[in-house]
Amino acid sequence: MELVAKITLLFAGWGAIAGVLSGFLRGMPTDQGSLALLAIFFFLFYIPYKLAPNILKFSPEEFPGGKWTGWTAFKRGFSGFFIMWLVLWIMTYTILVS
Repeated sequence: MELVAKITLLFAGWGAIAGVLSGFLRGMPTDQGSLALLAIFFFLFYIPYKLAPNILKFSPEEFPGGKWTGWTAFKRGFSGFFIMWLVLWIMTYTILVS
């Protein structure tokens, strides 16, 4: 499997975790739920960005484009992370509310 595909799957997995946690927090009757959602979203996006070279065992120079930076992580991983986060957040919240 290509490195970019592995990175996308890594971010999508962390997005799924973030979505489930966000769904549970949004289902709680607190005023701080929205702020907690935002914090979880950004924190759990930051974790795979920092851990990707170690988990997938690649050096930053091996990445297509020659450099692993925050911007390249955003371009390669955000779409998978966001889609998984959104779908699982909506599903978890809907199950908790019903």
